[in-house]
Amino acid sequence: MKAREFLATLLDAGTYCSWDAPPVNVRPDRTYAAELAAAREKTGLDESVITGSGLLRGRRVAVVAGEFDFLGGSIGVSAAERLASAVERATEERLPLIVAPASGGTRMQEGTVAFLQMIKIATAVAAHKDAALPYLVYLRHPTTGGVLASWGSLGHLTLAEPGALIGFLGPRVYEALYGAPFPEGVQTAENLHAHGLVDLVVDPTALADILDRALGVITARGGVPAGVWRNTNEVACGPDTSAWDSVLATRKPDRPDAQRFLQSAAPGALQFGLPGCGIILALARIGETPCVFVGQDRMQNALGPAAIQVARRGIRLAAELRLPRSYGCR
Repeated sequence: MKAREFLATLLDAGTYCSWDAPPVNVRPDRTYAAELAAAREKTGLDESVITGSGLLRGRRVAVVAGEFDFLGGSIGVSAAERLASAVERATEERLPLIVAPASGGTRMQEGTVAFLQMIKIATAVAAHKDAALPYLVYLRHPTTGGVLASWGSLGHLTLAEPGALIGFLGPRVYEALYGAPFPEGVQTAENLHAHGLVDLVVDPTALADILDRALGVITARGGVPAGVWRNTNEVACGPDTSAWDSVLATRKPDRPDAQRFLQSAAPGALQFGLPGCGIILALARIGETPCVFVGQDRMQNALGPAAIQVARRGIRLAAELRLPRSYGCR
């Protein structure tokens, strides 16, 4: 998808409002100026990123989308200034920020100066996250180089387009350096998900629903849930339950596992993270309380380093978003 097409798919119809100011003049040489002019004519855009705000299922959000057809989606001084300004404005207006890069990295025509712009962008993103505001990343095809290494890898949640090429070193650069092609399937969204570097692989047409579910938890500020949750064995778990009943419930061999707990207590939970590692990670609302849920999958007999890493990630995510943590162990 082109950048404009992507935002039209993501946001509620007719709600997008551009934040883009005219590009900063970087005083390019003649060759570079001609390339910029050709890119502008080809795409109808004045830079490789577009920024703004809109409604996502009725919730106002800030958005950044990359356009790969504009000089490979590369980020130079002008694009970086636009991007950093959008992040700062989202922070000032306390808006969730959704970024969707499609880029080959920094702009080679501008050399080291372009690469250094990643510091400016990453600093703005860090300030946004320090304010406990959601920063959600959707890696589109392709996302490589300094863009992936900086603001593309800082998301509270990192989602990716099916089949997207994702990696620091592009396949053509790798082949030029080493004289052999990259192993097939390594730099794909699906492979990165299987190794825990991408939380979910989501089709663009389903992205709005997934982000709406995530933001429904992250932006909620509820209290302690009222009433009593009953598990599938009808063992009461609530403020009126005696201590001994709770002990007996924990000793039942058929007690509910983390997956069954989520299905019963938080049916709308959004599960993400590393599949099959033995730890279930989810954004959930238990009663009226939003939380990050970390639960042990009883189908996995042993928990290895990957499981511990996922559990730590859940704890860190809850701290960054200032959400309660809910733990479920067998």
